[in-house]
Amino acid sequence: MGRIPLCRTADAGQAEGEMPKLRLIPALVPLVFSIHAEDAAPPPWEFTGAAGLAVSDGNSDSVAYSLQFLASYLADGHEAYAGVDYFHAEDNGLESTNNLKLFGQYNRDVSERWYVGGRGSYFRDEVANLDYRVDAGVLAGFRAIDAERMKLSFEAGPGYAWEKQAGRSRDFVTFRLAQRFEYQFSEVSKFWQSLSWVPRAEDLSDSVLEFEAGLETRMTRQLSLRAFLRHRYDDTPAPGSKKSDTAVLFGMAYDFNGLPEPEEDGGGRRSLMPGDEEEAEKKDGWGTTAALGVSLNQGNSDRFGYHLNWNTLFRDPTKEFIFDFGYHYSEDNGLTSTDRLTSRVQYNRLFEGPWYVGGGIGFLRDEPAAIDYRVAPTVLAGYALIDSDATALKFEVGPSYTFEKTGGVTADFLSMVAAERFSHQFSERFAVSQALVYTAELADFQNSTVVASAALDTKVSSRLIWRLGVDYTYENQPAAGRQRHDTLLSSSAAVKF
Repeated sequence: MGRIPLCRTADAGQAEGEMPKLRLIPALVPLVFSIHAEDAAPPPWEFTGAAGLAVSDGNSDSVAYSLQFLASYLADGHEAYAGVDYFHAEDNGLESTNNLKLFGQYNRDVSERWYVGGRGSYFRDEVANLDYRVDAGVLAGFRAIDAERMKLSFEAGPGYAWEKQAGRSRDFVTFRLAQRFEYQFSEVSKFWQSLSWVPRAEDLSDSVLEFEAGLETRMTRQLSLRAFLRHRYDDTPAPGSKKSDTAVLFGMAYDFNGLPEPEEDGGGRRSLMPGDEEEAEKKDGWGTTAALGVSLNQGNSDRFGYHLNWNTLFRDPTKEFIFDFGYHYSEDNGLTSTDRLTSRVQYNRLFEGPWYVGGGIGFLRDEPAAIDYRVAPTVLAGYALIDSDATALKFEVGPSYTFEKTGGVTADFLSMVAAERFSHQFSERFAVSQALVYTAELADFQNSTVVASAALDTKVSSRLIWRLGVDYTYENQPAAGRQRHDTLLSSSAAVKF
């Protein structure tokens, strides 16, 4: 039976503890670390920790963080693990999540497939008005599948629960049924899923159902991306609280131990894209990427958001055409917190050497920032400081004219634009891009805007990309009552045409 990975953080077959009602904002970016001995054989003890942070700052202020720790033991037919999960989130100064879980389990093999054990957990959720719930029980487990790449197990057993909810204490006998599944697509990609049902023995309608499913993909030996869905359903919540909580979470993980290097004979690590490796992408011709990301938290804390991005690039030895489109939207408890649309069209005439000239037009609409529209046609001169197959670094500057309606006030003025754009392909599967654009009114440089963006792309297949992005906007003279800056984190799946 393999080790329980941190991404599960649940008590054997249980869906990562009582469902944390984490308000997504809209991406969770955890740092994960492992402590191992340097021996060739894996040590019996393994310690793993994680810290996560998600921020949306500016006209929509939100912060969320998570702390996790897992200790596991596996040797000679004995398996044990214990862990802690803590989640906290605030939206505009109001606490939306504050829960803590401690859990542990011990399993003892009695045959190749059967095992017995004991388990226990403690859960507290202040937002759901749950002072505490303590579960303890014994179990019998069966490994229906225990192959190198696929594992499927089932568990069942009686238990006892003590809880205090909305000031009311009670204790009762329980029965637990659980299932967990894991499939390793390759040494750099895996899927996991778990389901548990814990009813009160005297009344099966008084129960808690928990489900989790997730996907993790390695970008490098140490960096990986993960996305997972969590759902918890409580038949008897506290008065005023909802029965169900659902969340879709995205994140990035870092493992200090990393993956082993592939063996020289090719018998080591398998590629995430077996039989689908390609040559370096051609610089010339058409290329389009469409990306979609969704964040969801429904239940006692409701939040929904999505973002769309479309990027088209055409290049040949004499010209370059660029079209970018992005839309971000989110709601908090039915109120719009993000509604932002951006677009850019640009044409460049390339000369021999690093210089080029071009023209384009940009568009922005941002409802929370009270920007009804901002349109800026621009002519520019550009210089490609680096323009290789793997790396591009360009600088652009030129005059522009801005038409805008901000805070209900219409204005137009002569302006200037200066931009820096960078991209680098670290490997066939891993790339980063970044841009910084400064726009200012020529008659009043205090009326200026800075827009910065960065994206980290990981190639999952020949056409599918997993993207983590951050966007930052600074308005030196925002609309009345609005913040100067906005920050947005996002995670999405992208398709390359």
